[in-house]
Amino acid sequence: MPILYLKGVDWKILLTLIGGLFSFFFFIQKQELDEAKFINELLIKFNQRYDGMNEKLNAIVKANKADQDFDDNEIFTLYDYFNLCGEEFLFYQRGYIYPEVWRSWVAGMKFYHDDKRIQRLWAEELSSQSYYGLDISTEIKQLSRKNKA
Repeated sequence: MPILYLKGVDWKILLTLIGGLFSFFFFIQKQELDEAKFINELLIKFNQRYDGMNEKLNAIVKANKADQDFDDNEIFTLYDYFNLCGEEFLFYQRGYIYPEVWRSWVAGMKFYHDDKRIQRLWAEELSSQSYYGLDISTEIKQLSRKNKA
């Protein structure tokens, strides 16, 4: 600062420079806070949606009717779940879901994917290029590799 004064720089220019730097850092901080708020809202909404279908999903797995088709209510519940998983994947791919959260969610998806009837329906649905590019089998394999490492 003394060098600027010695060279005849006006204090108004210096004040403008300091104000500009302050504004820049404030803007960056606000962006980070807004992003953190957005991520938190996403997690809350995703978890609420999952909580709303958790009992139904567990009942489907518990029924374990390997030789029977799903009834309409079960199919609608599973489609809702697949949609939720696809949306979570989309936001994970865009960087809004932290990797450790995604790994936790994939571990939960694996529980349902391990049910052979659900696995068949999920594979059938994913073959239609639905669910934002989610390939649950690949995600489960990656999770297994990371857990072994």
